[in-house]
Amino acid sequence: MKSDSQAAFGRREFLRLASLAACSAPLRGLAYDPIPALKVRKVSVPLGVAEPFSILHVSDSHIARIDSRDGEATYAFAKSRSRKGRELGEYYLGEALHYARARGIKVVHTGDFMDFASVANIEHAARRIRTDDIVACVGNHEYWLDAGKKEVESYKTATIPKLKGEWKGVPASAVRLGGANFFMFDNSFGTVTETIAAAFEETVKEGLPIVLVCHVPLWTEDVGLNVDSSCGALGRNLCDAVSSEFVERVRRESLVRAVLAGHIHGFHQFAFSDHAQELVAGALFNGDCTEIEFTK
Repeated sequence: MKSDSQAAFGRREFLRLASLAACSAPLRGLAYDPIPALKVRKVSVPLGVAEPFSILHVSDSHIARIDSRDGEATYAFAKSRSRKGRELGEYYLGEALHYARARGIKVVHTGDFMDFASVANIEHAARRIRTDDIVACVGNHEYWLDAGKKEVESYKTATIPKLKGEWKGVPASAVRLGGANFFMFDNSFGTVTETIAAAFEETVKEGLPIVLVCHVPLWTEDVGLNVDSSCGALGRNLCDAVSSEFVERVRRESLVRAVLAGHIHGFHQFAFSDHAQELVAGALFNGDCTEIEFTK
């Protein structure tokens, strides 16, 4: 049984953590607004479609909600995460959605929508994805329940059923946007499975231009990233043969024209292959996003 002091501590922590996302809203009405404006980078990528179209690429909003349905371990984990400078993720997500709606373009989110897999986070994120018509794949934080768990495929088992309703690409699926197939897949721990590789081959058979959408960047020598943060060479956990072959397979496929990813909290654009560019989004909790025009 909790002591009175423990119960009071839990309530105080809940109120403080729950207020983080809401605290930014009244600041917008001040004459001096200390919150920087949304930073929208604009790029153009040839896709081979009949008519050009645009999307808003966002990643790593790291929304952190928690309520009384979560236990003490989750509260402790939320407390450990609350000082990471990510409190504005929910605010900037709203700004990004407003920006996209005003231009009539789709928001594509490449993972870490939430910071940890609390009940409140999962429900809120699913509601936002559904009601705001966001196309979202999963990131490693969609599975995080505590800091002590290692990122291995078996760790996903408890959370996957809660994500399948709204997140795309669990483990893989194709979404048709603007005459192209956006192939969404779960490489949130830096690896892929044979199921994902098989789903990719089915998408190729449709013959449409393909945009790969995942959380962890796909490794290439040109990216300048630590291979331990990307899949394809060593990967995050000494990338396995299936994952390495998958990356080389999609690199060879001429229908693949672009790769969208996140995870590293900084914008990068580079050649993934002779016919595809990779774009890694900056962190939305820092107000960073990319408007991508896909051209003929």
